[in-house]
Formats: sequence, C-alpha cells, structure tokens
Amino acid sequence: MENDALEDLLMRESEALRRADFAALTVIVDEKERLVAELSAEPGADADTDRLARLRALAERNAELLDAVRRGIDSAAEALRRAREPAPPLSTYDQSGQCSPIGATQGSLTRRA
Repeated sequence: MENDALEDLLMRESEALRRADFAALTVIVDEKERLVAELSAEPGADADTDRLARLRALAERNAELLDAVRRGIDSAAEALRRAREPAPPLSTYDQSGQCSPIGATQGSLTRRA
C-alpha cells in the first residue's frame, strides 16, 4: 500500500466532516475499510510506530469531528421537534380573579419563528 494513501484518506474524511458532505463520507468509509485491511496485512506494518501514531491521531481527530456532527444533527432535530410543538397556553386573571386565556384558543394553530 502507498505510504500516504490512508493518511490522505483520513484528511479527506476530515474535510468531508467539516463540510457535512455525507455523500463523500459514504464513499470514504468503503475505501477506509479497504486501506485498513491492506495495512493490517502488510508485513511489519506495526513496526512503523511513527506512521501508526500519525494515523491514530488523524483517526481520533476525525472521531471527535464525527461526534460533533452527530451532536449538531441531534441539536437540530431537537430544535425542529420543539418548533413543531404548539406553544404553551398563556393565561392571566381578569378583574374578578377569573383565569382568562390570552391569544390562541383551544384547537387553533400556533406559529413560532
């Protein structure tokens, strides 16, 4: 295997994660699995500790980026879920002390920005 193929791929993966290019990430996963299998089959591959340390650092950085992407997607999904929920009713008390709803009435739709 080329010495830099997996390192280059991990850098491309990092860029794809930063751009949220999910189409590129699906292609990268297959290629990464192939290159890791080739690396594992290389005789003496584990002897090149500097190279393995670089690859490990890149893979760990990408794992952190992937986790950040996941958290961002989860946050966006939660914001969309909250936006779809109706606003809680608002009520006040009138001069006689009776609770009185303000704004939307039962069964009406509410919109929030």
